[in-house]
Amino acid sequence: MSRASICGASVSPADRMRDPRNAATGLLVLLPFALGAALAPWLLGWIAVAPNRLLSARIAPLGATGPVAIAWTAYHAALIALPLAAWRPARAWMAEAVGVLAALALLAVVGLGASAAVPPGGLARAAPAAGAWVALLLLFLAISTGAALRGATPALPLLAVLGGAVLLGVSGLLDPLSIMREALGRGEELRQALAEHVILSFSALLLALALSIPLSALSISRHGLEAGFLSVASGLQVIPAIALFGLLIVPLAALGAAFPALREMGLGGVGPAPAVIGITAYLLLPLARGLLAGFRVAPPALVEAALGQGLSPRQILWQLRVPLGAGVVLGALRLAAVQAVGLATLAALVGGGGLGAIVLQGVGQLAADLILLGVLPVLALSLAVDAGIALLSRRLAPEE
Repeated sequence: MSRASICGASVSPADRMRDPRNAATGLLVLLPFALGAALAPWLLGWIAVAPNRLLSARIAPLGATGPVAIAWTAYHAALIALPLAAWRPARAWMAEAVGVLAALALLAVVGLGASAAVPPGGLARAAPAAGAWVALLLLFLAISTGAALRGATPALPLLAVLGGAVLLGVSGLLDPLSIMREALGRGEELRQALAEHVILSFSALLLALALSIPLSALSISRHGLEAGFLSVASGLQVIPAIALFGLLIVPLAALGAAFPALREMGLGGVGPAPAVIGITAYLLLPLARGLLAGFRVAPPALVEAALGQGLSPRQILWQLRVPLGAGVVLGALRLAAVQAVGLATLAALVGGGGLGAIVLQGVGQLAADLILLGVLPVLALSLAVDAGIALLSRRLAPEE
């Protein structure tokens, strides 16, 4: 249903895009991104080649082989079509689809160009140059902007880019790139780190929910408890992550030493335990605020009527407050889940494992490819979590 009403209309971004008077909005907004993505590789380079893993890379010519020319043509054709696709407000999703195709065409150009520039079997390594990275960033921004113009989440089209990149990698088109060499050489390590990262994120989110849900439910009618809960959660937010993980090491180590059974269960000064506890501490505030806001969506008059009919506070919570505030609650869960995936990267600081361990290895070795090998899966996980909860929110709490 449209949000517009006869008096005091509230119009969604999608409704505004469908207005013929705003037909040029998408073109004007996306045109700078398309121009920037077209110019950046020519100004800053398409590919960079290094003699080996240790030496610095230098800009290399793209080459003019048949496959490279085809991919190059497809890339620039998609950039021309990108702002034009947004001219049709009723089909605003087309701009996102064209942006995804442009990003994949760019990756194809880089992969094919690297294959032509680097002989197989040698020590030379090729990587996207600064121009290709800038163009890819601009395309990500264009896709996100196109989704925002129609009131949708950009997670799905961005996931489509990452999924397409995986398919290009599986096809062998990106094998000449140095990051693919790192991935092939560290396949088992990468899979283990990814599994650890998912477990850390999910465990911290479950623990934060286990604490936030009952405390928020009790805080609805107890303002003193609410003030104390939010004060503690806010205070934890101001502690830097490294400091918080460091502060947890000593008490958890002492607890593990005092109770050997806990130490055998994995509770100690280093490892996953302090990482999960630290991440949980940072998730309490967004969850608490979202839960309290969602529980209070129900009008006070409706709550009083439910009390008058004999419903208990617990029944009112689950039969009235939760259904009416489901959209707000799921929004808080969405924010906390994405935050958990990002914070789990810091678990490596206390020996908790996860993808952060690969990132720290790359930082220690000054290896940009190794850093990206740890960062890109975190990005994919964040987008997947965001898209999944967004779809769940639309099903359980659709907008009217």
